[in-house]
Amino acid sequence: MITRFAGHQGRVLVGLIGLSLLLLIACGDDDTPAAATSTLPAVGATVTQAATSTPVATSTPVPDTITVVFGGEPPNLDVFQSIGCGGIGPPNFPCEVAASDPLTYIDTATSEIVPLSGVDRWEQIAPDRWRFYLRDGVKFHNGETWDAAAAAFSLDWFGSIENANSILSYAGNFSSEVVDDLTVDVVCVEDCPIFPRTGFMIWFQAPEWYSQADQVERSGNTVGFGPYEITSYRPGIDIGLTAYEDYLPNTAWDAQAPTIREITMVWREEPLVRAAMVETDEAQWTMGLGAEQEDNVPVFISGGAGETFVNVFDALWHPELKKLKVRQALAHAVDCETMLEALYQGTYECWGSWAPEGTLGLTAHNTAPYAYDPDLSRELLQEAGYDSDNEIVLFVFAGRFFLNTEVAEATVNYWREVGINARVEVQEFAKWLDIALTGCMRAVLEFAPERVDNPDCRDLPPGPPTFASSQVYQLNPSNEQLDFSRSARSISCSDPNSRVCDPENIDPLAKLAVTAVGEDRRIQLEVLADIFHDQVFSLPILDAKEFYGLSADLEWTPRDDKRLRANTMRYR
Repeated sequence: MITRFAGHQGRVLVGLIGLSLLLLIACGDDDTPAAATSTLPAVGATVTQAATSTPVATSTPVPDTITVVFGGEPPNLDVFQSIGCGGIGPPNFPCEVAASDPLTYIDTATSEIVPLSGVDRWEQIAPDRWRFYLRDGVKFHNGETWDAAAAAFSLDWFGSIENANSILSYAGNFSSEVVDDLTVDVVCVEDCPIFPRTGFMIWFQAPEWYSQADQVERSGNTVGFGPYEITSYRPGIDIGLTAYEDYLPNTAWDAQAPTIREITMVWREEPLVRAAMVETDEAQWTMGLGAEQEDNVPVFISGGAGETFVNVFDALWHPELKKLKVRQALAHAVDCETMLEALYQGTYECWGSWAPEGTLGLTAHNTAPYAYDPDLSRELLQEAGYDSDNEIVLFVFAGRFFLNTEVAEATVNYWREVGINARVEVQEFAKWLDIALTGCMRAVLEFAPERVDNPDCRDLPPGPPTFASSQVYQLNPSNEQLDFSRSARSISCSDPNSRVCDPENIDPLAKLAVTAVGEDRRIQLEVLADIFHDQVFSLPILDAKEFYGLSADLEWTPRDDKRLRANTMRYR
């Protein structure tokens, strides 16, 4: 972590803790070492959590306001929608970690899996079943009661293949069963030994409101029970949030009551513009800066990202990218070291995996960057019968990652040097997201819903949203749970966004891996990570980190998954 102090203001930023994103299973005791582990709880083990037994609301006044500036605007504010605020990315701050408290969370202060305001504790009662005990007295922002039935409404939404939400690549399919008013079971389609690690992607909406709201109302709001309420939305301009007066905190760091009353979220594409806004106090917080902008903001902080920066190949529908040797040629054509040195001046090193360092299943082999060898690329293209009439487009949206457009241009220039017909196309975020979401299970749901239980999309055309090949698109895939099962699901026929479908070979291995425990899980995940790497389903570039700019009087601890938990901010 890099911290620069604003000495001219006579203030020192304190309390910033360098965290590694190490997601321990919820039942780990206090002496569990802070490292990635494959040790899992025994069936029947009860998890004791940090929640207080009786919710106590804060009476501390919260008079302050803050403006936060992101690189983009969320397509909508409906946390249920993958094509919108429920997708992965920092612009989704309002509906996710501001308006919502998820089922479980990765604690900023401890890196352990903890409950936030709505959950007291949980336990695994069968290999495919987890029981969650809810807190009494919690209410949604509109006054609706939080109970097991309300929890089941959202759990069933996120666990359903038909809704094709991002959580499926973390947790797989699941449903819920109400036990009593404050107890609900999650029942997985297959054994789910690490389910609590995936709960940070399960958000909740007030069921009565959501059921009665029309599409316009849903797209403009999320009614959760998180520390902030969405109180205004002016598309293209700003989003307003207000501290939720009835938020019920617990002892977890991320479940504390907010001390800043009003938040205004704005967005500016250019990092230099965002930095200037913080420097002039037009905004007090931003992210997505470059290391060279350290002197452009009062306080400069770096933290982890929990994600990598990759180019995803459409190995399903693109006539050239279907060919392994063409994908290999694309990988060996790029001089990653020279490109990163020119663009980032040593800030990053090349990385060869879809998952970040520390993920269970990674080895020296499956994280090794692909060697730069343009002569080999040309040989592979010839052996593959490459047809240059089939253009390869690399889709990006500016601001996805610092200098990501420049990375795309450099990558395509390397491809052109070995004879590949390629170009970059910069998209608005919403259009790029449509491209990124056009995957296997969406095609099955559209064209062959009878195959849902045994999906195979190899003979189907591309499905929604674009009904076209995604070709190559830039992505920052996250793996906050540090378990390669997240990545393994992304190449499964059953994943909504998968560009790979091999039901005879890969899917059975993925099922073995995601249901395994202990040492067997590590071995199975390594096998899948090797396949991912050797089959070149993506071209990884780097293991990401994030850079932030803060005003001199703002205290805030960055997380290693880039999420802005604004209730942990405070002014000195």
